[in-house]
Amino acid sequence: MQEERKRILTMLQEGKISTEEAEELLDALAYASDVKEEEGQEGKSAELSKKVDWDARQDHKSYNSGSTKQRFKSLVGEAFKKIKNVDLDFNFGSYQSVHHIFQHQGVTFNNVYIDVANGNVMMKPWKEQDMRLECQAKVYQVNNQDEARERFMDMKNFIVDDEVLRFEVKSKKVKTDVTLWVPEKAYEDVSLRVFNGKIEAEGLPVHDLDVKTSNGDIILQKMEGHEWELSTSNGSITAEQVKCDDLETEMMNGSVKLAGDFGKVDAQVINGNIKCTWQGDRGHTGFFKTTTGNVDLIVPKSVRLNGKMFTNLGSLHCYLPDFKTISEQKETLKKELKFETNPYLDHILHVEAETKTGSVKIQGDEGGGL
Repeated sequence: MQEERKRILTMLQEGKISTEEAEELLDALAYASDVKEEEGQEGKSAELSKKVDWDARQDHKSYNSGSTKQRFKSLVGEAFKKIKNVDLDFNFGSYQSVHHIFQHQGVTFNNVYIDVANGNVMMKPWKEQDMRLECQAKVYQVNNQDEARERFMDMKNFIVDDEVLRFEVKSKKVKTDVTLWVPEKAYEDVSLRVFNGKIEAEGLPVHDLDVKTSNGDIILQKMEGHEWELSTSNGSITAEQVKCDDLETEMMNGSVKLAGDFGKVDAQVINGNIKCTWQGDRGHTGFFKTTTGNVDLIVPKSVRLNGKMFTNLGSLHCYLPDFKTISEQKETLKKELKFETNPYLDHILHVEAETKTGSVKIQGDEGGGL
């Protein structure tokens, strides 16, 4: 990255960019360098043992509304704060395993809330009218199996009634892998939250979906809904074969891969790539922003596309047939392309894609998924 720094400083000295623009670019390069160094250190730690500082856990927060730029800056600060506070030097020590199943017949709830400190969460439908919540837990700092089971049952919070299913294990000394089977129907509000672990869901219609993990992947498959928020600090976000009116993803370090029929997409990453394959005909708005990665968009050919692409240090590629250039900049540290396709069509899709150090590519949909 030394060459990029020299280029930025040279452009500043020559008056081709402002002091503020130079500061933004240098910050972007610093973010990339810091995150790569952090990745190397965390990778070595992960190979040796399963460690985490449970006192570092913070409540998940929704980001303040406002402009895309303001929200992205908020994400930068919040994400680096989370990573700074995660300490992988606390050893779990020995543990006892506990397997427990919660099952209720003839359930009618439409809302699901799961919150575990440590572990993986999977939610999926089945054709039964019962709910089944299976827990595979590791209870740390206990002497025997009986003590482990008693500790787990004391630490968990499980509630199910006509409206809500709620399951929580917030203990710092319990790792709980959760698999939840629910009746095959539509759900109104689902919240899946983990501090350290992976979250998966498949085959469910969910109107409002909130999925958050600080350290782990998020995977959604064959789902449909209205308003979804997906957030992870370290990991990847994958949503495939989905239909969603309003999808928002936020991430610090990792990749975002989306494939489906979306109305609006707002995807933001600090260090990592974004790929979105837009299918169907409900699309109207897309915002994609990463600091150090690439943006790769595949859009339907049968829409009127109003597009804007921007990068500082990378390149721009538009492979759409017969696109019309509205305006274009090709400066050394500022490249921007505004364009339009199919001006005679009524259905308009507005897309903005931006990266500081990476490249942006937009092409037409040839079929397929991720």
